Amino acid sequence: DVKAYGRTPKELQQDLEDSYRKHLRSPQVSVIVRSFAPNKVYVTGEVAAPGEFITIGPNLTLLQAIARAGGAKPSARVDQILIFRRGAGEKPEAFTTSYRAAVSGSDPASDVRLAAYDVVYVPRSDVADVYTYFNQYLQQFVPSAFGMSYSFNPLIDGK
Repeated sequence: DVKAYGRTPKELQQDLEDSYRKHLRSPQVSVIVRSFAPNKVYVTGEVAAPGEFITIGPNLTLLQAIARAGGAKPSARVDQILIFRRGAGEKPEAFTTSYRAAVSGSDPASDVRLAAYDVVYVPRSDVADVYTYFNQYLQQFVPSAFGMSYSFNPLIDGK
């Protein structure tokens, strides 16, 4: 058995030929890819349609994943998007990138290629956090409607 995940057909062919040389004089092996394992990435936070996105072929980039999720909401903090990834030994890693820099073209390298099972988190902006706090803790418990009335009646004492 030879591990095929993450390797090219050429690499597999060479590895198999090397293994068979122990038993055969000049082995010739052909590797044919019949199907690809789907890649999954997850987008959550301040996007229109968060969820799991499955692709076959090259992994999605940050811009492609956010586009699949319906785009960033107006309440998103697009200059500090977090990407969570499992590294060597399943050790969790996190790094930030800027959607704004990728979209504007000021830093094309910000449109990073995602790895299988990456989680993209689009955080809420500070203004949206303040509004949420206001809505949850003040607006619901403090009546915001107040009124004042004034009655003007020119007829006083029947005159």
